[in-house]
Parts: sequence; structure tokens; C-alpha cells
Amino acid sequence: VVEWRAFLLAPDTPPEGRPHPYPPEVRAERSAPMHEMAAAVGLSMVDRDWVSNSLPALQGAEFVREHGDFDAFHHAVFTAYWAEGKDIGKIDVLKEIATSVGVDAEAMAAAVEDGRYLEQVMADYELAQRIGLSGVPAFILGNRAIVGAQPYEVFEQVMTMLGREKRDAAD
Repeated sequence: VVEWRAFLLAPDTPPEGRPHPYPPEVRAERSAPMHEMAAAVGLSMVDRDWVSNSLPALQGAEFVREHGDFDAFHHAVFTAYWAEGKDIGKIDVLKEIATSVGVDAEAMAAAVEDGRYLEQVMADYELAQRIGLSGVPAFILGNRAIVGAQPYEVFEQVMTMLGREKRDAAD
């Protein structure tokens, strides 16, 4: 069972976002392994010269968890940010994403703007900090954590360490 939790990757990012702290050539070098892993499984990633404040998207996701198709919204937010380079800190972008997955965009925007889910998002983030998670993605498997984009073999190794047998794809 996968349970998605909120995590602020750059909690000091102002509401309007901020310029990326590294020049393009440094970003390219640092992100090359992640771009290669994404390409190997058919995913595209764009380079951006800015960093979004993810708090609005995380709050929107909590609204959708209660009022829509969380998985579809989550996937659409990831696609918008990573593959299309959209600013997921902007309410208009989130409304567009919500509409695309059949969620009431105005109700979601109102929930984000009034901070209805802020406490839940911050509780998830504080929990991650308490247990020592420092990045995304992060996976807790039994008593082990996998942090950062990792090849599938890393997950297989951890599951073996936990005494779990590999399942068929149909399971």
C-alpha cells in the first residue's frame, strides 16, 4: 500500500517562487542521473531556472484526497512540474490541473487560499523531519528508508533484506 505524504522540498521558497540557485550547467550536471533514469522509463523532464513554492500544490492535493481522484491529480501535478515546467505554486495552474482531472477547481482554490489543509501538510512535513527524511521521493519499507530517485534494484534489495519475496506483476 502506498500512502502519499506531503513534503516541502525547499521550505524557504517564498510564495511567488524563486530563481534556481545554480546556473544551467551546474543544474545539468547535478540532475543528469535523474534525467537518465527518467528517460530509461519513458519520462521526460524539463530544466527550469526557477523553483516553485510547492505548498499550494500540497494543500490542493489534500483537498483532492477528500474530494476527487488523488492519484490522477498527483500524477497531473508531477507531469505539470517535471515534464511541462509549469509553476505549481500558482493557483491558476492548480485550477487548470484540477479541472483536467474532474475536480471542482474553484472549491479546491478556495480551500488552498483559506489554508484549510495547511495544518495537515505541515504535520506531514514535520513527521518527515522527525524521522530523518531529507528529500524526495522517500519510501518507508518496514524499518528501512529509501530516499531520492533510485533504480528498481534498490527496492528489490531492501525487500530482500526485509525477508519479502518478489511478487508477480498480477499480485
